[in-house]
Amino acid sequence: MNARHIRELTWVEVRRSAFLLRRLYLLGVVGLAFFFFIGQATDENILAIVMGVTLGAASVIPFAVMRDRLDRTMEFLLSLPVTVADLVVARFLAVAVGLVPGAVATGVSFALLTPPADFGPLAALAPFQMALGFWVLLTVVAWVLTAAAASELSGLLGWSVAALLVFVGFVIPRLVEFFDDTNVGAVFNSFLQQPYAVVVIGCVATVVLAVVSTAAFAVAHQRFAGYLSRPDKPL
Repeated sequence: MNARHIRELTWVEVRRSAFLLRRLYLLGVVGLAFFFFIGQATDENILAIVMGVTLGAASVIPFAVMRDRLDRTMEFLLSLPVTVADLVVARFLAVAVGLVPGAVATGVSFALLTPPADFGPLAALAPFQMALGFWVLLTVVAWVLTAAAASELSGLLGWSVAALLVFVGFVIPRLVEFFDDTNVGAVFNSFLQQPYAVVVIGCVATVVLAVVSTAAFAVAHQRFAGYLSRPDKPL
C-alpha cells in the first residue's frame, strides 16, 4: 500500500461524501431546533436525535460504494494507478472521518445531559468513553456495510435472506430459552461489580471488533478486486 495514494484517495472520498454528511448533520440540527420549539427537548429526545443522526452517517460511504457499482464509477477507480488495498483503506478511513462530528456531539451530549435509565451501565461511562466507544462501534458497523455494498445485489439479497432465516429460526429461540432458564440480569450485574469487569469487557470487545474489521476488509478487498464490468444479475 502507498501512504500518499491512500491519503489522496481518502481526501477524495471525504469530499464526495461531504454533501450528504452536511445535509444529514444539518437535519439533526433542525430536528433539535424543532424539539426546542415545541417544548419537547428532553434529555432523552436530544440524545436520540444526536445518536440517530450519527447512526445514519454510518451509511453514507456504503451508499457511495453501491452507487459506484451501479453507475460504473468503480471501473474508473479501478483503472487508477493504485492498488485495490489502497481503495479499500481509503474508503474505510473516510468512514471513520465522517463519523467524528457525530461521535463528538454524542460525547458533548452525555457531558451536558442526563442519560435515560434505559442506557443501563452505559449511563455510567464518561463522555469521552461514550464518544470513543460509539465512534469505534459505528465505524466497524459501517466497514461491514461497505463490504456488503461492494457485493452484487443478487448475492447480497440471498445472503441477507439466509442470515435472517437462521437468526429467526435458530438464534432467537435459543436466546429465549437461555434467558428463561437463567437469571442473566442478576449474573451480569454481579459481574459488573467485579474490579476486573472493565478489563474483561474491553479485551473481549477489542478482539471481536478486530476480527470483524479484518473480515470486513478481506471481503471488501475481494469484492473490489473481483468487480466485473457488467450489469448486476436480475434479482
